[in-house]
Amino acid sequence: MEGRRTYLDHAATTPMRAGAIEAMLPHLAGRFGNPSGAHAEARRARRALEDARDRTAALLGADPAEVVFTSGGTEADNLAVAGGWEAAAALGPPPRALVCTAMEHHAVLHACRALALRTGAELREVRPGKDGIVDPGALAEACTPEVGLVSVMSVNNEIGTVQPMGALAAVVRDGSPRAVLHTDAVQAVPWLEVGALTAAADLVAVSAHKFGGPQGVGALVVRGSTGLSPLHRGGGQERERRSGTHNVAGVVAMAVALSATDAERPVTAARVARR
Repeated sequence: MEGRRTYLDHAATTPMRAGAIEAMLPHLAGRFGNPSGAHAEARRARRALEDARDRTAALLGADPAEVVFTSGGTEADNLAVAGGWEAAAALGPPPRALVCTAMEHHAVLHACRALALRTGAELREVRPGKDGIVDPGALAEACTPEVGLVSVMSVNNEIGTVQPMGALAAVVRDGSPRAVLHTDAVQAVPWLEVGALTAAADLVAVSAHKFGGPQGVGALVVRGSTGLSPLHRGGGQERERRSGTHNVAGVVAMAVALSATDAERPVTAARVARR
């Protein structure tokens, strides 16, 4: 008989929740419509997609129109970095610098380095303190008027530090008033109320497989009038911000997993904190 298995790598990926699997299966087995179409099957898929968007938006503290579905956290981060920068550059003189913390996930750090190489902009990597928290003074030194994008991870994927996003956002707004502020909140969802934590950010990335949803699906919150130039061009889905046929099954399952995570979070976080 196979021995009992203990899984201790939830920060990398989580097992899918039973409810998410159940929600996903009908869209894999029979409800196969393309939500961009006009016939009955397509309309049914569209309804499922938009219902999931409404649920996801409410749980992330956003409006439905602000949610862009992606293939996961990496795409959401790359879309935020490149798309946010290009949108900011289109509004005036090209920005000459971007800022991120030196402890960002590679989905952000490598995207920022590639953007700097491609555009010739200066990349300013802010090192956190020994406690893993970004010092507002160090961030203020990096945030000057020529900065077009700033990225600060909400919760670190290796050491779990939680950044004071409200205070850091105030520093960014003061020193770099035209900058787009992005945060990778992928690790935050299981433990913290993301809508409140990231309320001051313009762009917020999440990934379903970190909270019991399927791998290969995520979302980017694009708040208010924040501009976002697309990386994928084609059919104009997601309000022209991310073209491509939707992963309806994945999106529906993500919304269910996010809802369950939100409901269980107070008990789960308290239980884990005691250990």
